[in-house]
Amino acid sequence: MTFLQGNLALVLGVVAFIGAFLTVRLSKDERHRTDVSGAVRWLGLFVVLRLNAFWLEQLIPNEWHGYLRVSWMLAFGFGLVRYAVASTLWLRRRLTSVVAPKIHRDVVDFVLYVLITIPILKTQLKLDVTTMLGTSAVLSLVLGFALQDTLGNLFSGLSLQLESPFSVGDFIKVGEKEGRVVQIAWRSTRIETMRREAITIPNSLIAKEKVTNYTRGGLPMAIDLDFGASYSAAPNQVKAEVMETLREAPLVLNDPPPWVRVSSFGDSAVTYHVRFFISDYAMVPHATDEVLGRLWYRFGRNGIEIPFPQRVLHLRTEEKAKATPDLELLSNLPLFRPFPIEEAVGLSRAAVERTFGVGEEIITEGRAGTSFYVVVSGKLSVRAGTPPKEVATLERGAAFGEMSLLTGEPRSATVVAMDDCKLLEMGREVFARHLEAHPERLAQLAAMIEERKAGLAAASSAAVSGKAPAPGKALDRLREIFRLP
Repeated sequence: MTFLQGNLALVLGVVAFIGAFLTVRLSKDERHRTDVSGAVRWLGLFVVLRLNAFWLEQLIPNEWHGYLRVSWMLAFGFGLVRYAVASTLWLRRRLTSVVAPKIHRDVVDFVLYVLITIPILKTQLKLDVTTMLGTSAVLSLVLGFALQDTLGNLFSGLSLQLESPFSVGDFIKVGEKEGRVVQIAWRSTRIETMRREAITIPNSLIAKEKVTNYTRGGLPMAIDLDFGASYSAAPNQVKAEVMETLREAPLVLNDPPPWVRVSSFGDSAVTYHVRFFISDYAMVPHATDEVLGRLWYRFGRNGIEIPFPQRVLHLRTEEKAKATPDLELLSNLPLFRPFPIEEAVGLSRAAVERTFGVGEEIITEGRAGTSFYVVVSGKLSVRAGTPPKEVATLERGAAFGEMSLLTGEPRSATVVAMDDCKLLEMGREVFARHLEAHPERLAQLAAMIEERKAGLAAASSAAVSGKAPAPGKALDRLREIFRLP
């Protein structure tokens, strides 16, 4: 204890106080600032008491001098312990990104405080703490009964930390409560639900309940969904549409890969089981909504019914009445200029109305395409390049995809729905039937294609992919695409 009463201890305490104070002021780590603030208070108390010890001893009776020395010695020891432990945990977080639970910090602080307190009391006040603890069996028994719940929570908390079933930041379920662990303390563990509710659960209750950890080790979280599809839809077709939907959903991970299986034949539907993975359990509701919403739109476009339960015999119409296309909207398009009005109207009648949900891709850059689209309602974004960059937006009356339909070239851009959209789709087979009946239209379509290509080439200074074909090339390509002589 001679060291503590010397000037070197005073200098060390002042330097530690200044360092801790600057850390609280300058550190950007909020957790580190909170930990070190305790050291600032202890070291500040030590500096005040130590510098004014001479004057304070003149004001108090002699029998209180020992208690004064014990006060600033304990403040010095506790301050250094708190500062050292906080700095060690901060360094550990920086090197390993591991956040130590509060109960760990409290246990380390408590043990070191006890190791410092015992020799100071023994030398300054002649108190043998170990003997006092050994002779107070009755007091210990009374305190044990009074604090049995608190002690139960304490030891349960220590047990949880030894087994480590979860850590701060993990998403867990305890009984009927689930949320992200934000604090593990002596008495309880605090979790935050998806509704931003803070729930404090006693550690003794956690030790008795079944604990489910959804995010252990930062691994991806699996989501299982079940849905039914009509018996009239081939399972391979349904599974292909589901996998394409999962591929387009931004929240769904590609690794581990998603999958879909037929799980059972129900009374009114074939039941399918889907499993996909996301990176954050908190996004489960959003990912589920995203996948199911996109499936509804895709199934609707491709004629896959999600049937209602059917327990009794009843009559129903299998085919829905086909919506009448907007003939005026279609017949005024540049693509229909080579056709007489009656032929344009006839082609328009073959268009099929499709519905797309927000965020869905209608066509994808680089992929082959055999149809073109006309916007009936909604707004679409045209994106090109890697990473994709928006180059245009499309609204009612706009058309896209006709060059891939007529020339077989890959899609030159990606078109994504910005909100719920209705489009009219016309496939290559419709044109094939019409051109087979009216082969004289081939030359007119070829002229239109060459004119379009020439315009694109003239508008681009680097017309690598937009060169106009030589005369006759477009006509030969049309004959090849539509298999006409």
